[in-house]
Amino acid sequence: MDDKTLHAHLASTVLRRFDEDPARRQEALQEFMEVTLPTIDGQSADKVATLVPELPYSLYEKWATLFADRLLETVERTQLASLCDGSADNDATIALVYVMFMESERMEKQVAEDLAALGVRMADADATGNALGAYLRAKLSRQHDPTPRQ
Repeated sequence: MDDKTLHAHLASTVLRRFDEDPARRQEALQEFMEVTLPTIDGQSADKVATLVPELPYSLYEKWATLFADRLLETVERTQLASLCDGSADNDATIALVYVMFMESERMEKQVAEDLAALGVRMADADATGNALGAYLRAKLSRQHDPTPRQ
């Protein structure tokens, strides 16, 4: 497989996850919150997931492209070719590696920049979305802050 084919497979495998139905999206958001915010209970995660606004597809495309670019920079072509065989197991592995990529410090900064830029473009977004964003940022900040709370 050439680089262009590998890149296309990696990005499209990730993007297919965002094309699924709204119920699957909500389930994925709920699972994400339960993993990243371990103190949140299932019912709360479900309620918060329903409030998360959909992002423009162009952001997902950008992040999937960055992911594919990075794998092509760092992983041997023979391993990527094996990973990009189209099997369900390997596609699930690609999705898992993508989640780990999105949790990297580099991507946390990129996502924050992209969401800030999106927030400027969506200045009229409703207050619920803004409150949810502030809540999630506060929770995530507390998780990564080693300073004990009193």
